[in-house]
Amino acid sequence: MKLAVFLLALALAATAAAADHGPVFGYATPVNSQGEWSFDTGLIARYGSRGTASTSASQLGYGFTPHITAYTFLPATFGSGNLPETRIAGGDEYDANVAWRFLHSVKSVGRRVESTASVGIVVPGPQQDDGVLHNLHRAPGVSSTIASGSASRSQYLWLGGGYTYFPESHNTQRPSTASWSAVYGYRPASLRRGYDQWDYRGFAELTGEHTTSVRTAGIELAHSTTTSLWLGPSVLAIYKNVAIEGGVQAPIYRDASSAFYGRERLRIAINISYLKYSARTAAH
Repeated sequence: MKLAVFLLALALAATAAAADHGPVFGYATPVNSQGEWSFDTGLIARYGSRGTASTSASQLGYGFTPHITAYTFLPATFGSGNLPETRIAGGDEYDANVAWRFLHSVKSVGRRVESTASVGIVVPGPQQDDGVLHNLHRAPGVSSTIASGSASRSQYLWLGGGYTYFPESHNTQRPSTASWSAVYGYRPASLRRGYDQWDYRGFAELTGEHTTSVRTAGIELAHSTTTSLWLGPSVLAIYKNVAIEGGVQAPIYRDASSAFYGRERLRIAINISYLKYSARTAAH
């Protein structure tokens, strides 16, 4: 088996502070504190029987209030792969969204329960899709996500979901995508260190996606829907305001017509992020 591309993947949930860094594949709840900047950069790739789809990606976030953060996502694709539409494993569209942490409840020292929702606009990038999606007109779409979770000094649990919709345009329509995730994280005491040392935690990430039918010439193509479930581990390392995270996922369920798409076999992720603390945060 040939795997030509490693993946520095953009985490789906932006990060707030060192203790708040989330999973690399699944949805999580953190937002930036007021006045904080965050930056993520990397590459995205999905390996399948009909090629490897890869995307370089960068995300910039700014916290306007302690609970509201705006993000921009700037991708660039290279390589080719006839694979289903995806949002959980990144995409090749420009994305601007606003995240709102509408629940933040501190249950005890070091333990909290949170919920975060986001809404955004998805604008097609300059690269064309491959395979059956290549000839579809790429109209702008809208996206939304919601995630809830509990975090302590040693354990994490997040549940989340998202939906991206693309309207019909020029008598064609790209698939809309529903996605979901469940993530458990553990931070062992032996690897729980101070701000000026590398601090580690691991995650088990379960993700899933369902795409609607492809429409072309005003006709819905039969057997063009897809459903998949993915499972795999990831590891996060944090040093001061820099975080490096890597993970891998393999399919545990795939339902996609071989007449339209290749069989996706592996997803790999490595995320690098940086947080610029605000003067207000540093003072506290």
